Amino acid sequence: MSEMTRRTMLKMAGVTTIGLGYTPKVLARLADGTVVVQDHIVPADKHLTAEWKRILVDRGTKEIWKGDELESIGMPIGGIAAGQMYLCGDGTLGCWEIFNRHDYQNVGPYSYAKRPIPHSVKFGFEVQVDGQTYSLDKKGFANVTFNGQHPIAIVTYDAPAAPVKAQMTAYTPFIPMNAKDSALPTTVFEIEITNVASARIEFNLRCFLENACGRLGTDRKRHSKPEMSEAMAIVVHSVEPIAPDSAQTRANPRPDVILADFEGNDYGAWTATGEAFGRGPAKGTLADQNPVTNFVGKGLVNSFLKGDGTVGRLTSPSFTVDRDFINFKIGGGNRTGMTCINLLVGGKVVRTATGLNSERLEWESWHVAEFAGKPATIEIVDEATGGWGHINIDQITHSDRPPTVRDLAARHGDVNRDTGSLAIAVFDPTSGASDHLHATVALGMGDVSADKISVDPGASRKFVFVLGWHFPHHTNGRNYANFFADAGAVAQYVVRNHERLAGDTKRWRDTFYDSTLPYWLLDRLHSTVGNLATGTTEWWKSGRFWSWEGVVCCSGTCTHVWNYEHSMARLFPEIERNVRTNQDYGAGFDAATGLVGFRSDREYAADGQCGTVLKAYREHLVSADDHFLRDFWPRIKKSLEFLIKHDANGDGMIEDAQPNTYDIDFFGANTFVGSLYLAALRAGESMASEMGDTEFAAECHRLYLSGRAVSMKRLFNGEYFIQEVDQTKYKEYQYGPGCLADQLFGQGWAHQVGLGHIYPRESVTKALQSVWKYNWAPDVAGQNKRWPPQRPFALPGEGGLFTCTWPIGGREKDPVLYRDEVWTGIEYQVAGHMIWEGMVEEGLAICRAVHERYHPAKRNPYNEVECSDHYSRAMASWGVLTALSGFSYHGPAGRIGFAPAGAPSEFKSAFTTAAGWGTYAQTSNSRSLSMAWGQVRLTELSVPALGSGNLKVTVGGRSLPSSVTETGAVAKITFTRPLTLKAGQKLEVKLA
Repeated sequence: MSEMTRRTMLKMAGVTTIGLGYTPKVLARLADGTVVVQDHIVPADKHLTAEWKRILVDRGTKEIWKGDELESIGMPIGGIAAGQMYLCGDGTLGCWEIFNRHDYQNVGPYSYAKRPIPHSVKFGFEVQVDGQTYSLDKKGFANVTFNGQHPIAIVTYDAPAAPVKAQMTAYTPFIPMNAKDSALPTTVFEIEITNVASARIEFNLRCFLENACGRLGTDRKRHSKPEMSEAMAIVVHSVEPIAPDSAQTRANPRPDVILADFEGNDYGAWTATGEAFGRGPAKGTLADQNPVTNFVGKGLVNSFLKGDGTVGRLTSPSFTVDRDFINFKIGGGNRTGMTCINLLVGGKVVRTATGLNSERLEWESWHVAEFAGKPATIEIVDEATGGWGHINIDQITHSDRPPTVRDLAARHGDVNRDTGSLAIAVFDPTSGASDHLHATVALGMGDVSADKISVDPGASRKFVFVLGWHFPHHTNGRNYANFFADAGAVAQYVVRNHERLAGDTKRWRDTFYDSTLPYWLLDRLHSTVGNLATGTTEWWKSGRFWSWEGVVCCSGTCTHVWNYEHSMARLFPEIERNVRTNQDYGAGFDAATGLVGFRSDREYAADGQCGTVLKAYREHLVSADDHFLRDFWPRIKKSLEFLIKHDANGDGMIEDAQPNTYDIDFFGANTFVGSLYLAALRAGESMASEMGDTEFAAECHRLYLSGRAVSMKRLFNGEYFIQEVDQTKYKEYQYGPGCLADQLFGQGWAHQVGLGHIYPRESVTKALQSVWKYNWAPDVAGQNKRWPPQRPFALPGEGGLFTCTWPIGGREKDPVLYRDEVWTGIEYQVAGHMIWEGMVEEGLAICRAVHERYHPAKRNPYNEVECSDHYSRAMASWGVLTALSGFSYHGPAGRIGFAPAGAPSEFKSAFTTAAGWGTYAQTSNSRSLSMAWGQVRLTELSVPALGSGNLKVTVGGRSLPSSVTETGAVAKITFTRPLTLKAGQKLEVKLA
């Protein structure tokens, strides 16, 4: 191919030849317009059809899901950090992970697959009419629909022959700025039954709940207590704790029977199928395996025989159950049903256990007395491939004694971790009377019901059911245990305060969805907030808020992953300040050096250290006063000084080893860490100025100006910002001339906290245009085929934004880790930044791709995965809403502003402040703030200018003394006296 032809093809593809010694090399041009260049696929723009572009911005209608779509839906519906519970598509409850144990799902392609949601506890609703029983689920009613408006879902039930229809409104109290009531361990169900028959009917509405307390460990005595009061009927389930002396042991235990110790050369009478188990027991650790420890003797079952790529089963001969327990040691993968040991009685699995993603074997025990005298078999299963796709088992013993509490604690932690209580209650919100309410218990089940309710044709009756739980034996305790003695107390609190809790929750839902923004976008941006109510977060009894990266994945409220999150900060700033106080500048802070341990430890992450300064500034802005800044300024300053020391020559660039969120170290100058550093300097300058530390403010400003200039000179190649690195010295995990999606992360952060541009606007826009050109793909198929991702979070036929591409070449053998993956947290970060820079269509397109990937036809729309479920990085989604509103806020100073993206004539969206929330709206001739909850203190309001003429500012029709300054497209209104706008009040700006 001639040089002229090559340049012509590049120009047609929109690829620019740029410096640094690299020139794109066109390898092929596909029929659809896609161009293959060296080390990258450039997709054709025509994939963004006119119809797709229209969908991006049209308000549309609220999507209602039904049919097969219901199978994927699992909306988190417990309180913040109160465990994990799903409301499934048909209104049933699944994923009962409220018992202080969560399943880790970082298992390669499986983590992104459509997965069945487990229903492990018997719970549900039934309506009985004329001797017929209709369960409120897909079995009881042919037509079920799900309308999810997180934090509330409305599920409807209809069947052609049924005399009734039902509607369930389910939620957990969720009230921004009210963290305590939003962290209740409860789920509320408002169920309305409508008579669709032609005659008067009488119905019974029943809720049933299994006593599932103590279900994870050895069996114990359970108790269930029904109670009636003037207002409600309630059942409280509980379980006796395990005593330290193993009280379940028989008075005269029989000798143990060894079912298998795996010390022979073969499996004896056991039968092996597949390749995973080989012909006999392993003798410890196998090739390429991490050390296997804590087994008994020399042999064990270890299905890592040929790595994690093989599968198989190992089955015992039949034996008769004649002891109370089966004890064994277990390690390996935590893959339910796939890497496990099972007990089968009558051909059915009656007990099962998995490893905990650890090669160390620990004792586990099954209480099997109920199967006494029955034949049984044990099977050891490896049906998994990929990471942790193996199982380790040893020393299977039939005994009248369980392992000691100490031995069990090695695997389970506190053996009483699932000791606690469950409660269900019902009340009549209309009459408040309880004469038609009942509570009963039998055979480990509890029922509460509304009985003999008469309804005329076309009329309806509503009853409210409350599920509560209380399992305080978490490793660090549960914050909710500070306020409630048991689950019954939780349910009673919710019933007593139902009107307020329900009213405020619905008020937030209505405020958020009453918007000019598209319904699909509102659904997507709020869906990730549900991560706060999963196993990703913990709120300890001490009051400290702590979290993983995803569900029990990567501990320590990791500073660099939580760098992306804005949802909790805007909705529950109290909790975000808690993290800064107790972790970043608490347990994780080294007062001598200023290091902020990125996992609440003493380890350095360059991006996390920078982000902590920015987060501290954000938490100051989202405070009602300056107490937080005054209290923590010495530590914030020290943490910024730590960064400045890494800027060894004081030129505003960090160039030494930079550990970061890609689980690697970057070396040399780059704008991923560099933009965060410059933004942190700007934030430090602002905070120092407010604190009267003019000398430090000046030093921050000097470093910023230098870093800005040096970055533009050395790192901007005309299209985007690169990494300056000696790739002959640092051969792995660098991106060099690559186009990193996160290259301007700090610039996006700067907009989120009102710091403006840290690099020239035109260069920033050009770089984002390059990210769009090179990293965005409406269909990832081409790039995935050329460069298979380590973990697929977008599949062929789906759109996504790649972590890094190399459009001008220079891709090394092992470049930046995760380079070919698609992470929603990065997508939201980039989308929000694009919107700040006026690239609204591009930003919305990225968000729409996420929305389509997580449509319930494909997978759970409330679970955006990365390294495990409900990944915290995805809570970057709120930054998109901030960008669309052009929202700025300084709580202590009383300043608030809006500049909606794209300068629409009409715009309406929710906003939050330090102590309240409401709606901002604008039309062609007005601007308004309406407070729905709480209050906001104002000294200054900035809005898009209304044109020539005097402005009239009113609250409730009453004029407010103020002055107006218009600068270009912005009108700044300064109030003569500070104004406190309270719930129910509306501030309006109009032309006089």
